[in-house]
Amino acid sequence: MIESISFENVRLVPANVDQAVTLINAFTVPVEESEQFLFRWRDNARVMAAQPGFIRAVMYQSLDSAAELRFIQMTAWESGTALDNARVNPEWRDAVQRMLDDEKLHIKARPVVYTVALDVFPNDLL
Repeated sequence: MIESISFENVRLVPANVDQAVTLINAFTVPVEESEQFLFRWRDNARVMAAQPGFIRAVMYQSLDSAAELRFIQMTAWESGTALDNARVNPEWRDAVQRMLDDEKLHIKARPVVYTVALDVFPNDLL
């Protein structure tokens, strides 16, 4: 079992399951730091996309510049185990550390791993 990984002010709890998972990470990012944040996030995403079990990553940006959670990342993985293995990769850890150490960034990340609890499609009888 992979233990909890911590960076300064960011705790990554192991997914620890063999089913598909989604990592959802909500970011507080000052408006003026948006481009630098996306530059650093791309560096991180480049490493994650090369890991076994990675399916897809999407970064959403709020249309409201006053929103506290300006960016929301959703990353799909084939399994929690694949995500756990990717998060101990030294290259990925270095990419995360570069983002956290960037003096031009004052961000707060809130990563949490989820599994699907309910999936609703048009005309579903709920």
